[in-house]
Amino acid sequence: MKFLYELQPQFDGRKSFYRKANVYGDDNGNLFLMSYTTIVAKITDKLVMEDNEPNVEVYGYYSATTARHINEFLRQHNFKAMSKKEMEKGGAN
Repeated sequence: MKFLYELQPQFDGRKSFYRKANVYGDDNGNLFLMSYTTIVAKITDKLVMEDNEPNVEVYGYYSATTARHINEFLRQHNFKAMSKKEMEKGGAN
C-alpha cells in the first residue's frame, strides 16, 4: 500500500484535517482511508467488481472526528455520507 494524498475538506466546514486523514492505494486500484493511525474505510475499484460498480467498506464507527473523515472520503468519491448506525454496520454502496 502506498501513500497517495492527504484528505482535504471539500464538503466539510473544517479548513483542514491537520494531516490526520490520509488516502492510500494498492496495486488493484483500491483506495483506503487512514484516520489517525487506523485504516477505517475502503473503496474497491469498480473494475474488480462483478457489477462494475465501486464498493464501500467502512470498518466501524470510531469517533465523531473519524466519522467526519469517512464521510468526506465517501462524498469526494460520489458516495452518500453515512450515519453512525450505517458505519457500525459496515456500510454499503
